Amino acid sequence: MRGYDLFRKDRPVARSGGGVLLYVKCSLNAVQSPPVSTFPEQVWCCFHDVNKAKYYVGVCYRTPSIDIFGSLNHNLICDMLNELQTTRKHFILKGDFNYRFLSWPPLHNDQSATNEALGLFHCLEDCFFTQHVECCTRVDSVLDLVITDEPDMVSDLLDLGTFATSDHNALLWKVEIRTVNDISDRQYFDYSKADTVSMKRELQCVDWDNEIGH
Repeated sequence: MRGYDLFRKDRPVARSGGGVLLYVKCSLNAVQSPPVSTFPEQVWCCFHDVNKAKYYVGVCYRTPSIDIFGSLNHNLICDMLNELQTTRKHFILKGDFNYRFLSWPPLHNDQSATNEALGLFHCLEDCFFTQHVECCTRVDSVLDLVITDEPDMVSDLLDLGTFATSDHNALLWKVEIRTVNDISDRQYFDYSKADTVSMKRELQCVDWDNEIGH
């Protein structure tokens, strides 16, 4: 995508599908920031806000299939959240967590919520993080979450409905953070307009054996 930097993490197993992508505007000068936690499908970047403080942006995907990463994948999600809490990072994390919540926060009599789903909820509570998605993002379930370390960081979250390429609803929101866009006056060559045919013709006329020597 023109004007955006791509951060990518493929699924680290020999199996089709999976992996996550994160696009960030080039003007933010974001750099990849690999986490310490070993949760397999996550990618992070960071950039500086107007006060020169680091701001972290991450995306993750938790597969519900235990035959891909085993039964400890849920524990690795909690490890990732605990790392964010102990390092006191200023962050926003979004992704498909695949925990079936009928509502957010989960109701006490919600029999559909698994122990792992409730474990994630309590982990967020213990870390004092905020989860902002309250609408169902796939049929009757809240599967896709947006998590921040501050409650007022996200505003105007909208449900855009489904698109042809996904059975999940797309989400749109605003992030409350002050940034500075660096404007560069450096000149760049447009190599797409180069006369490569003439350049090759010129290079073919050179006796390279004589020029380089043996």
